[in-house]
Amino acid sequence: MQVENSNSTAPAWASQQSGIDEVQNRASLDKDDFLKLMVTQLQNQDPLEPASNQEFAAQLAQYSSLEQMTEMNSSLQAGLANDEQLNLTLNNSAATRFIGQEVHATGNIVNLEQGQPINLRFSQAYNSDQTLIDIYNSQGALVRTIELENVQSGGIVAEWDGKDHEGNSLTGGSYYFDITATDVSGNNVGVTPYMTGKVTGIRYNDNRVALLVDGNEVALENVLEIVEPGSASAVQKEE
Repeated sequence: MQVENSNSTAPAWASQQSGIDEVQNRASLDKDDFLKLMVTQLQNQDPLEPASNQEFAAQLAQYSSLEQMTEMNSSLQAGLANDEQLNLTLNNSAATRFIGQEVHATGNIVNLEQGQPINLRFSQAYNSDQTLIDIYNSQGALVRTIELENVQSGGIVAEWDGKDHEGNSLTGGSYYFDITATDVSGNNVGVTPYMTGKVTGIRYNDNRVALLVDGNEVALENVLEIVEPGSASAVQKEE
């Protein structure tokens, strides 16, 4: 016996007017789709065995709950968007007041004036047997290594004379430093570098605020203090 190929189709009752064909290929349903399906079910129920009042009431309760959750989700999303925009506006407004102030932040950039010594600031979590400070120029070339022994925990200030390995004075500009500290057993000791400088401007990148500290970009979240130039600093007191 020959069997004819046939394509599966939606039931006859799933007409354009029922709304079934509008939602049957969706991965998820919204509250309007839920209502369309419920109405279609009522229109096409078996008249000899209609849905009970309890089942209908349960479906209505589900629809009401879905609608409330959808509205709540929309309200939360709108609230989060408004909060984010408000925080951005406040940060942008507040950041402009920092211009001309002195900033203390986590960071490892220093600005050297030729012929002038400069302080390298950092803190150690524990005492170290040896602490090495590697200093690099803006091109990433190592120009000097300072070796410290028996460094105590807490805030540390190490002076760099602004010279390279051979004792030559380096040109002024931005330099950065990396610190490696080890204890008597050779285990690494946690180190946090700090930087200080004057805020000369504000920069906005991808809705984020950054301070220009002596021409170097510092993220606002890395700032520890902003004080009047020459004022006492809590960071300096710790040192």
